[in-house]
Amino acid sequence: MAKSNPYQRNGYAFLMHVFGFVLLLEWILPLQDVTDTANLYVFVVFLLLSFALSFLQIIPLLSFFVHLGFLFYFIHIIYMEGRFLSKSWFAYLWHDLKYNANIIWAADWMGMTGMFRSILLFILLWLVSYLVIYWILYRKQMLLFVIFTITYVAILDTFTPFQGNGAIIRLIVVGLSIVGFVHLERLKEREGIYRNSKLLFGWGIPLTLFILLSATIGYLSPKAEPIWPDPVPFLTGIANGDGIGGGNGVRKIGYGENDSRLGGPFVPDDSVVFQAELTRTHYWRVETKDIYTGKGWDSTDGDRAELEQGVNDQVSWMSDAVETDALTAKLTMEKTYPHINYPLGLTEIQTEDEEAIYRLNNSTEKITTVDGAGDPVELEEYRVNYEFPRYYIEALKGAEPGSGEESNEEFMERYTQLPDSLPDRVVELAEEITASFPNRFDKVNAVERYFRNNDFVYETTDVAVPTGNQDYVDQFLFETMQGYCDNFSTSMVALLRAVDIPARWVKGYTQGEFVDLTNVSTRIFEVTNNNAHSWVEVYYPEVGWVTYEPTSGFSNPYRFVYQSAEENTGENGEEENREQPERPETEELDRPELDSGEDEEAAGASGSGGSGPLDFTLSWKPVLLFLVTFLTAGFLLFFGRNKWIPYVYILRYKSKREEGTFNKAYPALLRQLHAVGHTRKDGQTLREYAKYIDDYYGTNEMGVLTANYERVLYRGDSSEQEWGKSVELWENLIKKTSS
Repeated sequence: MAKSNPYQRNGYAFLMHVFGFVLLLEWILPLQDVTDTANLYVFVVFLLLSFALSFLQIIPLLSFFVHLGFLFYFIHIIYMEGRFLSKSWFAYLWHDLKYNANIIWAADWMGMTGMFRSILLFILLWLVSYLVIYWILYRKQMLLFVIFTITYVAILDTFTPFQGNGAIIRLIVVGLSIVGFVHLERLKEREGIYRNSKLLFGWGIPLTLFILLSATIGYLSPKAEPIWPDPVPFLTGIANGDGIGGGNGVRKIGYGENDSRLGGPFVPDDSVVFQAELTRTHYWRVETKDIYTGKGWDSTDGDRAELEQGVNDQVSWMSDAVETDALTAKLTMEKTYPHINYPLGLTEIQTEDEEAIYRLNNSTEKITTVDGAGDPVELEEYRVNYEFPRYYIEALKGAEPGSGEESNEEFMERYTQLPDSLPDRVVELAEEITASFPNRFDKVNAVERYFRNNDFVYETTDVAVPTGNQDYVDQFLFETMQGYCDNFSTSMVALLRAVDIPARWVKGYTQGEFVDLTNVSTRIFEVTNNNAHSWVEVYYPEVGWVTYEPTSGFSNPYRFVYQSAEENTGENGEEENREQPERPETEELDRPELDSGEDEEAAGASGSGGSGPLDFTLSWKPVLLFLVTFLTAGFLLFFGRNKWIPYVYILRYKSKREEGTFNKAYPALLRQLHAVGHTRKDGQTLREYAKYIDDYYGTNEMGVLTANYERVLYRGDSSEQEWGKSVELWENLIKKTSS
């Protein structure tokens, strides 16, 4: 007997959909901890939608458009502004898809934008939700997928900051339940028991109680201490042969002033340095250094200028042509130092300490605080006013080498300086990376991408220190290929300088970890010694100093946008820089929540390499209106499906006269009869069922139609000819189901 439906929409199917949803949820929940995916709720809602549509057995075409509608609307509220599905909306989407098609063709996977990665993640969740239901309700085989899920969570719990204690417990309960119920279904099929709810309850309830009891006892029982130490430092220590942090004694803990010899492990330190209250995240600068020695960094001697009343009238990092937003941040120091932590674009420092005098070193750009006698002053709290830049890619690509500050020979010598001992292969590598690019912007991006497109590894423990005549950059680029921010940033500066692009080394802190949201819509971030960081600034004539982030796993806090795209869409445009999920110098990841106006980062799928963390200002009114409209339309279509589905079948099959159409149209009629309550009983033949239908509707059409169908099915008569004789009967019958 041919089944009219693949599975019944009953309590068991609903329970399996819930279990499948929970199982897949454990795959996406860790993304906010181990990747740069933010706004995870949109992916959870989309996954829930997929399982709901599957359970309701919405026709595939309608389900496809509902999925597509939600996908693009979620992309809209995360990445775009303006009207949904407007002309500018489609233009922006098309521009992004074309850009990413070129990126994929070039195999530059890290270059994909955050929006495109989010789209890919939505599609992946869509497909996997279908596969999970297929494995549960059709194939009835789920043990392997449950094992994979538990292994996935266990690996993340061991080697990443993700804490999987609760996830493991949920997986044990849900996983064993799925495996048990699926095994029961296989037994029912094998024994020929298709409709027996008593068996489901009689077998399923004890199974559920046993699983819950076992999980509860296991959770509440006392636990022995781990037999092995944490495997990450344990394995690293064995590989080093001298224990964790072993080696030649060079180490780094938090922010330090002496950078003459770089290398060695970065020692974790969770000590809080300061808390920052702000509206937009960015890096915190302390100083820059311009002399690369081959072992580390030194700086040119500079003069000290006083900032009258905290107003910065001494140094400017950007030209007047750069568009900026005026912002303010408040810093509360937990560890006090006689210097200021400030963002790029600083305009003013404000504090209640009337004795504080601010002195700027015009070489390192470090701002120290002293009193009237010249003694150091350590401020406990202060505000910084600054201009947050937006860099247009057209201006960066149009920068003419040799103009602006580059017309000053002293400037060029200072910021393209390299030691005579630098190996030639470093210069040759720089020329090889940049040779095919016509402008400075593309050359710099090529160098930044080089670290992500090759086998460079972010490592804080097993980090080599150059000895003898070894060069720090050469050792990292060609020998170890692993290290932390100092290795990546120093190497990028050296490669750029090797092709006469002015660049400098900057050090300070990343934005830290999100702590709380204030009642005035600002955010509080906590910056620890783990957030000590170094990065790169590149000079562009007529633009100024531009921040770059080469370190694997970190993201550039500043935007590179197309001015043309911004004008067309009203958007900030898609970022050109390749962003990655940011983490502090230790293995403990930051998960800052970003404010409106900041870069989006994938999502999702997403996520990142092309944009920053997903971030937007969201009004719930249009979202609620959209959801209510979609749900209302969905309910109307679902509960009224018996009225309109017959006409879909008529449009699909009536005009066709090809071989095989009858073999598809007749089962479609059976499905529709079943949907309106005319269920075909177990063991009932087609003729018996046809007589039942004719008796119900008071016709003989179903009997004639069935006889014609059996001639095609059993005698091998022409399906095309029989369908031509039967199409009117079939149409009359299927219309009766909608009345």
